[in-house]
Amino acid sequence: MKRTIIALLLAAVVCTTKAYCQTEDYKRVTWGVKASVDVELPGKWKGDDVSLTMYRPGYGFTVGGVCNIDLGGNVYLEPGVSLFYEDYSYKDLIITDNSGDAVETDPGLYKLGVRVPVVVGSVFGINERVGLCIFTGPVLSYAFAGKIDIDSKADGLDDLDLFRGQRRFDCGWKIGAGCPIDNFMVSVEAEFGITDLLKAKGMSFRENRVSLGLTYYF
Repeated sequence: MKRTIIALLLAAVVCTTKAYCQTEDYKRVTWGVKASVDVELPGKWKGDDVSLTMYRPGYGFTVGGVCNIDLGGNVYLEPGVSLFYEDYSYKDLIITDNSGDAVETDPGLYKLGVRVPVVVGSVFGINERVGLCIFTGPVLSYAFAGKIDIDSKADGLDDLDLFRGQRRFDCGWKIGAGCPIDNFMVSVEAEFGITDLLKAKGMSFRENRVSLGLTYYF
């Protein structure tokens, strides 16, 4: 079901882009580079009548490229692709060794991966140099690396695998506002998790984040 929804979203983006590119409303394509600093806000583990705070907030960053497609009427489509790093930690978690002794408390975890946002936005000009834009759209992410950061060398702890408990693929929804100034845009963005990342049955977990971004258009 999730793959079907994602395929439909991507197909809609491709068809919409192609249609607009073949009309008089299509103006130009502008390429850019974008970097952002992220505050990671992992959600609670939720189940039937259960809600557990398993993680503390963390930080992250992304860097990559964007393609801004002018659709006419001050509306644009902007797909992008970027590499991301995110880092947060467990909360009130004590890990014991085979003898029952506590050997690790609140370990951190990190992920590395690729993120593909596709947003639609509208631009409002303030003057010739400065504007205001609002945008929204889906964000697809895939973590190709990640780890639970365990300092202890106790037996069995080296078998802890982040992706035994969490899924690598994630889909979120982004909303944001930006201020274009000449060739730059400073933006504030929020992303809300859609995909349940937890593999455990009966419980669910989603990642959220807020970001401060800077884009430079060539």
